[in-house]
Amino acid sequence: MKKLLLVFAAFLMLTSFRIDMRGPWVRTEKANIVLFTRPVDFSATASPDSMVIANILLEQENIIVYINRYLRTDYNSKFEIYLYNFDEAKEKIGTNGGGSCDSKRKWIFFTYYRQPVFNTYRNEYEYLGVHETVHLIAGTELGYSKTRFFGEGYSNAIDGNYGAIWVGDTLVRYRNDSTLQKLKKLGKLSTPGELLHRSEMPPDLYYPQIGCLMKWLFDEYGVENMNRLYTAKEKQIEKKFFEVTGESFADMERKYLAHLHYN
Repeated sequence: MKKLLLVFAAFLMLTSFRIDMRGPWVRTEKANIVLFTRPVDFSATASPDSMVIANILLEQENIIVYINRYLRTDYNSKFEIYLYNFDEAKEKIGTNGGGSCDSKRKWIFFTYYRQPVFNTYRNEYEYLGVHETVHLIAGTELGYSKTRFFGEGYSNAIDGNYGAIWVGDTLVRYRNDSTLQKLKKLGKLSTPGELLHRSEMPPDLYYPQIGCLMKWLFDEYGVENMNRLYTAKEKQIEKKFFEVTGESFADMERKYLAHLHYN
């Protein structure tokens, strides 16, 4: 009961938080992206300059192409990115460790880090990266996910990373597959059924595992088949999985656990 109350309290905190979108903003538009950044000297931490703004716009243009290819989608609509300075982000958007997405309104809210982070999965330096843009494109093209299993599964599979560490002067992302091997050694691996029905796990335990599972599902059963399941409710997923793939969820689970055992 105590665990349920804690989960419910966390849910209320997340859903009741109101993002502060008040300006001033510098508006820059290119192709499908409208980027809002803070003016120079807006706060104690840096605002992006014109060169960084151009790099962010190019990064996100390339990421749209990357996600469309991965998901077999054809997203081609405008969306808005609100980029908050580091020292204000936690108060304004609830975190200074990334961001969030409102896929219905096509808004992304994110923290500006003066130095881009190295994505070890894509072998690219990124300011915003892939995660929130996957939420936006999947939500627009496939429909709105009703589960953390698919919602976070897609973003973490395509991103390929969760968390980061400083290596010299560079912030380097942790690869999900490397984290999975560490969890395996610690005996903390979760089954697909646990990832589906116990999705209240903390992000550092849940995100790398659901990302690895979803990537394996894409490879094993096809992205198009998983796309057909994206909006299913939790109670429907096991039944629909069989309808879509011709294989039971339980058989898939055994196959995946065997894959983990031998890898």
